[in-house]
Amino acid sequence: MLKNFGKHPKQIRLSRNQSQEELAFRCNFSKNQIGNIERGEVNPTLSTLLQLSKQLEVSPEELLNF
Repeated sequence: MLKNFGKHPKQIRLSRNQSQEELAFRCNFSKNQIGNIERGEVNPTLSTLLQLSKQLEVSPEELLNF
């Protein structure tokens, strides 16, 4: 499930021509944290999901609709 979820923010990020570094900076996360989420290696917290959805400019529901 985490790997499937991780693909979704990655697809959104890439559709906006945004690098992991750019998204990490906007979210105030490390590039490694973004990579770990996109590879499904971590279970992101609610606050992490909310920050990702805000910076990717999608609703939390859309981010979780994978």
